[in-house]
Amino acid sequence: MWQGLEEFLYVVEHGSFTHAAKAMEVSTSHISRQIQQLENRLGSVLFQRTTRKISLTDAGREYAVKLKAIRQELIDANNQLQGEQRQPKGLIRITGAGEFVANQVAPKVAEFVKRYPEVEVDLDFNSRNVNLVEEGFDLAIRFGRMQDSNLIARPLCKRAMTLVASPEYLANHTPLKTPYDLAEHNCLITMRKRWRFNIDEEIKEVRIDGNWRSNHPQAILNAAVAGVGIAHLALDIVEPYLKSGQLVSILDEFQVGDNASWLVYPRKDLLPFRVRLLIEHLTNAFAD
Repeated sequence: MWQGLEEFLYVVEHGSFTHAAKAMEVSTSHISRQIQQLENRLGSVLFQRTTRKISLTDAGREYAVKLKAIRQELIDANNQLQGEQRQPKGLIRITGAGEFVANQVAPKVAEFVKRYPEVEVDLDFNSRNVNLVEEGFDLAIRFGRMQDSNLIARPLCKRAMTLVASPEYLANHTPLKTPYDLAEHNCLITMRKRWRFNIDEEIKEVRIDGNWRSNHPQAILNAAVAGVGIAHLALDIVEPYLKSGQLVSILDEFQVGDNASWLVYPRKDLLPFRVRLLIEHLTNAFAD
């Protein structure tokens, strides 16, 4: 009955037969054989396979969620009997991107690992909006406004936004009086060509354009310091450059106040104890 279930969950969590085999220290053919036998017993295809990648089918995704819940119940029962709740162990996979994750979140995660040395952490820097369940991540650190989903989003901290440019750029271009004036300027683009502002007591999106695009905030910041154009970034990232005079903030009165960094994760009842403990550690650390 249990044959192939562990292999199935390893493939779900590691994203491929090869990575699952490496994690389990077995051959890829063993993983493939176990998954094939499991699918035959269930009479259902769990993975869509191509030459380049695999992905969960709808049936496979539903099966993975249920199996993880069962596995977590078993882990919690064992922990309770063995008294290991006080000493969590195992791997936590986290995905995030940007200087906030590197400079603010990572040190707090390091504190957690120092406190619980039997916990392993894999912190993957990726600006892509990864599928946590399919790609085997326990937590994501995301920035902005959270969209409705089947994931839980828990705020870490509010993060004010600001428009910045170098004194050189501002001296050589038309002054800005409202966000609509951005249409006449070179804007440094991150993910979207629309920036949100509070205009006439309404939140409105203003279309922008420019000749510099990057999904990394530091690259945007460096371009702004070099005088390439105007950047729209979190205040905590640009604050040292404002204090040094390398950048100047503009149109602050039009900024909206609903941006935050979030902890995002699947349903709480599916989380291993070590992940729940890390979530509480991070939320308490940022609350302080």
